Amino acid sequence: MKTLDRYIAKSVFAAVLIVQMLLLGLDMMLALVNELDNLNDSYQLSNVLYYVMLSAPRRFYDLVPVGVMVGALIGLGSLASNNELAVIRAAGVSITRIIWSVMKPMLLIIAVTAFVGEFISPKTEVEAQNYRTMKRWDTTNAAGKWGVWLRDGNDYFYFRSIRTDGKLSGVQRHSFDETGKRLLSITYAQSGRYDFDKKGWILDQAVKANIGTHRVINEQIPSIFWSSDLKPELMKVIILEQRYLAPSDLWRYSRYLKDQGLKSHEHEMAFWQKVLLPLTLSSLVLVAASFVFGPLRSAPAGTRVFSGVIVGLAVKYVQDILGPASVVYGFDPVWAVLTPAIGCALYGVFLIRRTG
Repeated sequence: MKTLDRYIAKSVFAAVLIVQMLLLGLDMMLALVNELDNLNDSYQLSNVLYYVMLSAPRRFYDLVPVGVMVGALIGLGSLASNNELAVIRAAGVSITRIIWSVMKPMLLIIAVTAFVGEFISPKTEVEAQNYRTMKRWDTTNAAGKWGVWLRDGNDYFYFRSIRTDGKLSGVQRHSFDETGKRLLSITYAQSGRYDFDKKGWILDQAVKANIGTHRVINEQIPSIFWSSDLKPELMKVIILEQRYLAPSDLWRYSRYLKDQGLKSHEHEMAFWQKVLLPLTLSSLVLVAASFVFGPLRSAPAGTRVFSGVIVGLAVKYVQDILGPASVVYGFDPVWAVLTPAIGCALYGVFLIRRTG
């Protein structure tokens, strides 16, 4: 059986790898074409190529569900087309045993995907977005063109940019009273840097406007200390979309938002999507196997590929739809991820039982 396991695993793994590389190459090509409209004197073709290459790990991670689904269909489909699955079944090997042989290479794919999603793609994506911003707008800033707003207790902060070295520039601090209704002061600072000894930010070259009942008093302050749990590593999380972040960063930032009394639903949703990705991939492989043994047993390869793309995208879109629905109807975001995955797995089990 070990020889059979290796043969099936090799066929499926090779198909998944080829499909994944093709999808990644196509996605990077489309990204390259899309960026050509943004070329200018400081953002040239060589810069675009570097940006696209930096974003490759994130694109690889995003494409894994579809790549696994289509690759499993092609790998098993080729075995079925050559009547190899029929011979294996005739030798007394059950469908369940064949599916287990297919699942084994998925463990390696899941491990690699989890490693990329936690340690590689978040870092390279930060660098990619920072590099793209610096070149497109010819600046050393990294937060984007319009800046970032952040709430910390009764204070609201605006940062014009977050530099790649973790420093802030163009900082505004709007301080309110305990009720959150009366504005007490507005502070403007040219830059901010984190002090690891004092565990807080130091805002340099600051101007503070104290707002009284009848007048506003301005004062020049060389530096102001801002005590905050937001370290530079967590501050960089703010500049990226949730789907680009590592699961650990998503969890820490969602806890921070909850502590501040802010909504953390989107970050929790993205966290569960990444943590439960192995379950989603397993359910997609199960459906792929059920298709090959069932309705797509004698279908052309093109039909299998089309079906795989449809199912893979359907699971993703249902998760995206259930995410906002969980806010409206008040159920836990984890069910927005679990429901499509479990439904997909149950559908695969149903097809296999009907075939068997």
